[in-house]
Amino acid sequence: MSESLPIAFAVYPLLLSGISLIWLVSLRHRSWLNWAVWALACGSIIAFAFMTNPWAFTSYYLRYVFLGLFVVVAVFSSLLTKRGGSHSGTRYGRITVPSIVVFFLFAVLDILAIASHYPSGEMLDVTFPLRSGTYYVLQGGASAVTNPFHVLGGSKLALDIVKLNSFGNRADGIAPQALSAYEIFGEKLYSPCYGNIFKVRDSLQDNLPGNPDTEHPEGNYIVLKCAEADILMAHLKQGSIKVAPGEVVTVGQPLAEIGNSGNTLEPHLHIGATKDGMEMGLRFNGRSLSINSVIAGM
Repeated sequence: MSESLPIAFAVYPLLLSGISLIWLVSLRHRSWLNWAVWALACGSIIAFAFMTNPWAFTSYYLRYVFLGLFVVVAVFSSLLTKRGGSHSGTRYGRITVPSIVVFFLFAVLDILAIASHYPSGEMLDVTFPLRSGTYYVLQGGASAVTNPFHVLGGSKLALDIVKLNSFGNRADGIAPQALSAYEIFGEKLYSPCYGNIFKVRDSLQDNLPGNPDTEHPEGNYIVLKCAEADILMAHLKQGSIKVAPGEVVTVGQPLAEIGNSGNTLEPHLHIGATKDGMEMGLRFNGRSLSINSVIAGM
């Protein structure tokens, strides 16, 4: 089951976006009001897919392709409506009511997705811990809409970060079986702040993709005390950690490499912060991140 999840994640945004486009382009001879409601409903679905779906399983750039397709389809369907006049007949109410429901449902989800970029509560501002590439938030943000698996796991403000290749994918394919096929595997991790190393684990082997180690959720990890907060950086590569508990580190100091140890389906960096046992949000160079956020490394 876990090995098929990347395929499901890849198909999901394409399917959701495709259905909304087909839904809109199939309209014929409706009234202008009817067309407007359908267009709003489809647009709200496209916006939801654009903001919250995991596009990096195929290509991050596809989200912009579907956004452009929506504009084209909306214009095309409006022209059909203009030619068709208002021959909606008795179908007017039957079609408009469900489209209104869909619009309001996805509009609420879209608002939650936008709000995920503006978390409430105390935040810790640190330096982004990765360099020399383009990085992508695979899961994150202060909302169950953008961060569902972390919310279910009790770390609702944590982030999962991968690296994108030139095609906007986080790997060479949808679900490659070689760890080296994932862009972020072996990537150097740098200290996001000045602080003290609190805990370290470096002994667990890296799992093959799709084979998580559920007995050791964090895998190999570092806990860094930064100001009054603890930053957890997890799923690190076996034997790569360069620091020890009690060591003082500076901003930008190499700490380890990204691996695939612990309860993870594929290589990525899991990062989150706590203060006095309570979770707190992270800002990177003053920026709050959510799913589909892209960061250019230094």
